[in-house]
Amino acid sequence: MPSPTPTLGLHDARRRVAEQSFRPSFAGRVGVELEWLPVSLDGSTPARTPDVIASAGALPAGSALTLEPGGQVELSSLPLHDIDAACAALALDARVLSSHLERAGLGLLGLGLAPGRLPRRCVDTPRYAAMETYFNADGPAGRTMMCGTAAVQINLDAGHAGDIEARWRRAHDLGPLLAATFANSPLANGGPSGWRSARLATWDAIDRGRAAPVGDHGDARRAWVQYALDAPVMLIRTADRFIPILEPLTFREWVTRGHRLGSPTVDDLEYHLTTLFPPVRPRG
Repeated sequence: MPSPTPTLGLHDARRRVAEQSFRPSFAGRVGVELEWLPVSLDGSTPARTPDVIASAGALPAGSALTLEPGGQVELSSLPLHDIDAACAALALDARVLSSHLERAGLGLLGLGLAPGRLPRRCVDTPRYAAMETYFNADGPAGRTMMCGTAAVQINLDAGHAGDIEARWRRAHDLGPLLAATFANSPLANGGPSGWRSARLATWDAIDRGRAAPVGDHGDARRAWVQYALDAPVMLIRTADRFIPILEPLTFREWVTRGHRLGSPTVDDLEYHLTTLFPPVRPRG
């Protein structure tokens, strides 16, 4: 929550972003997140998905089960010590989840973008409502991303301190190749989109300050710090509200100029980082 007086300077903001986002971690753990588009027997997006998911209970391999704004179903594995173990755990939990959904007349569609009519937001939280308002001010792509896209995300330990830079660059080098290899969303709005990955086309059309790849500014920490501070502020949390920020305001400007709602705190900086979605994101 913002402070009525400045409490965070640019120097401290830079230091905190660099230190917290690139903490060495070398246990060799892997986590995998899988998203699906829910469908009912007639092929429509089922509005009752949240109720069915809520009744699923704990999954045998411990994967977390959550919903994205448009009802996309997400399984997130535990952090395990090799990719084979993570994939096996997710496969088991996916089978159990699929059986549960089938009994309720629902299925899971493995596409990167909903091929028909865009689903509407069915997860009603203050964060998602503020995000939707923010994205709506810049066109339909943000709402499409929130409510109609699904993906696979891989989470890795950063590595030893001396390895982080190379691992960061390798992830950026591999990302486009993997995206092209596994492109799986040729349809949009009920017909061919002209893209092999209409999902990536959607992401490319949203706010580039928070979704574009991080640029190369000499080293990983410097690049990420600049990206994070130059990214637009999406929302400001007050004691009882999430307020979308529709006027141009980077986090750097919020630190140096303030805002009518107050000046950012360390907590606001950490929350701001959760609203940035580049293809490779350091999380500490």
